Amino acid sequence: MSSGTSSPPASADPAASARVDTPARGSSGRKGSRRAVTRREPRLWQGGRVRRTALLVLPLLALAASCSSDEEEPAPSPSATPSASVSATPTETTVPTPTPTATPTPSATPTATAAPVARDRDVDGDGRPDTITTADGSVSVRLTGNGRTVTAPVNADAPGPAQVLGTGDIDRDGRVEVFVRTAQGASTSFATPYRYDGSALRVVLLDGEPAQLGIGGSVTHGDGFRCLPTGLLEVSKAETEDGTSYTVQVSTYRLTGDELVVARRTTVQAEQGDVAVERAYTVTCGSVTGGD
Repeated sequence: MSSGTSSPPASADPAASARVDTPARGSSGRKGSRRAVTRREPRLWQGGRVRRTALLVLPLLALAASCSSDEEEPAPSPSATPSASVSATPTETTVPTPTPTATPTPSATPTATAAPVARDRDVDGDGRPDTITTADGSVSVRLTGNGRTVTAPVNADAPGPAQVLGTGDIDRDGRVEVFVRTAQGASTSFATPYRYDGSALRVVLLDGEPAQLGIGGSVTHGDGFRCLPTGLLEVSKAETEDGTSYTVQVSTYRLTGDELVVARRTTVQAEQGDVAVERAYTVTCGSVTGGD
């Protein structure tokens, strides 16, 4: 076998041109050296092969991309199951024992305060007794503190000279009033009060006239009065037809200046021996009495 040119290796590219060795013909018809003849694949085949290759490659690329996406996307980790929150055991709080509040003592119901009582015969309120005398148609007081004498007229219906029945502080102002008998009945005496106002001795009026307060009485009627601790004067009058059942009228007065002003009046039914009846026959005011 004669030596000739070796055939080139097949091209890796399927689209590469195929080479065919053809003998070279000489003029003498002898076998001459071979020359390479290049034969190209038709374009139609070449294009169709490319298209088929693309059709095969594209699905593979899509599948690879899908797998890559599956591999890259991490699987969602299961959410952690929320652990049950365990509350701490509450610490026991010591509740302070309330201190019991002392029940307030109810205040006593206010009562009328009794004013201080003046000393007997202390007309000017200096704490020392004064000298009281009567003469025809007058009553006089000699003040111990300054030696001064004050006098007031007495309109007496009783025969004889006026008589001092005693002293008592009607309005609790610290100065006593002087009670002088100005009338006398069969069983009843009538006293008229006089008061010192700091400058003169004046008669006490009732309804515009010198007051005459009865003391005593009989089987059918009675008169009395008392000086109350509240600075009021209570006058009682009792009447009866059978000597057993009484109608008692009680009048309470306030001494305003030189005049007795009525504060209230009440009428009660009482039996013999009741306090209301007894008060209508007696006097309770300082040292005042019913006289001789």
